[in-house]
Amino acid sequence: MPHLHVFLDSPAVHEVTKTELDIGIVTEPYVRIAHCIRAGFTVSHALRDWVRITLSFDLLGPLAMTLDPRTIRYLGTDERTILHIILRAQKAHQEPKNKVPHGVTLSNSSMHELFSKIVPDNATLLIPGKNSTWRDALSKSSQMVMYCPLFTEWSTEAFLKHRPEFYRENIHRDLAILEVVQALDALDFVMQKD
Repeated sequence: MPHLHVFLDSPAVHEVTKTELDIGIVTEPYVRIAHCIRAGFTVSHALRDWVRITLSFDLLGPLAMTLDPRTIRYLGTDERTILHIILRAQKAHQEPKNKVPHGVTLSNSSMHELFSKIVPDNATLLIPGKNSTWRDALSKSSQMVMYCPLFTEWSTEAFLKHRPEFYRENIHRDLAILEVVQALDALDFVMQKD
């Protein structure tokens, strides 16, 4: 099964708050984060253990957090549960006395610094683009990395050295993640049948 690492680059300018979660009024960047995490991790009643998600909050720190479904606890499919883990991780980053949630790794690196450290040279990189070219690359790579900027303005130039494949830029990032993950699920099913 190919390993997929999703990088979410968030435009959030403030941390999510407990009050927001309690009354159900959450800002748009955090709603999009929750939808992307749900699309990447949850399937039926289990978590996909071959997906990793790294959230980058460059406007807040920098702060990056990587979620590992093999060790994460209390991750449900609803926005409140997902964002509660993000809230606890942000509090742990601000105040070291707070405990980092299980399955979350924090870093003070910017998204581009973390990206260059984590992405292996043999990985297939997927970024948003006008043409969708990624499907043929699925069976050729065991390491897939997907960059999902959650804001409208971003530059492809930093990624061209990786010779990326492209997923459709005109669909929401959570749907793009779901499309790739479901294709990998289907590929794994075909490989198991053979």
